[in-house]
Amino acid sequence: MGEEPMAPTATRTKKPSREEKKARTRTRLLDAAATVFARRGFAAASLDEVAEEASLTKGAVYSNFESKDDLIVALLDERLDRRLMAIATEVNVHDDLRHQTEQAGNAYAWTVEHERESYLLGVEFSVHVARHPELRRKFSKRFSDTRATYARLIAEYSEAEGLTLPLPAEEMTLIYFALVEGLGMLKLRQPDDIPDDIFAKALALVASASTPDEA
Repeated sequence: MGEEPMAPTATRTKKPSREEKKARTRTRLLDAAATVFARRGFAAASLDEVAEEASLTKGAVYSNFESKDDLIVALLDERLDRRLMAIATEVNVHDDLRHQTEQAGNAYAWTVEHERESYLLGVEFSVHVARHPELRRKFSKRFSDTRATYARLIAEYSEAEGLTLPLPAEEMTLIYFALVEGLGMLKLRQPDDIPDDIFAKALALVASASTPDEA
């Protein structure tokens, strides 16, 4: 007689680790916060609403975030700041300065249009922080990190290309940010009146102030 066929072995599903469960809960809370903040605005939204949207308890919120301020910072870090930081690394450093500023400007315009709710949330939180000195001290590093990265890249590029900046790289970065953030607000408020390519044109105008080093 032939051998009896072996019964199929049941595949065991690996249970998620504690860290994986915590990461999933955090993601659910961030997704819920994005939905609630977009619907209600940061100031009007509550952590109870975020917990309800995520189908979790308020305790789950506080086990991941100390406060609503910490929650929005985490959300902005994930949804907006990473995108803005990515713009600096996506620019082709082998292109000339005009093409680099065009790439950066177009990428920023795309972010304003396609990450509209995150951008608005960032603006709302900036106003919130401006009104609370204790928050300015607490979150000052977050607001300076992105600028510091851009300043470093500007300094490295100008040195590699033999360009003299009209101002220190840190101040050039502030001007760049003032331009694109101001244009971003105008674009959100009057989308049909602000052309997409104005971001690239504005950055190129500032970049044109750099001059070749003297031999």
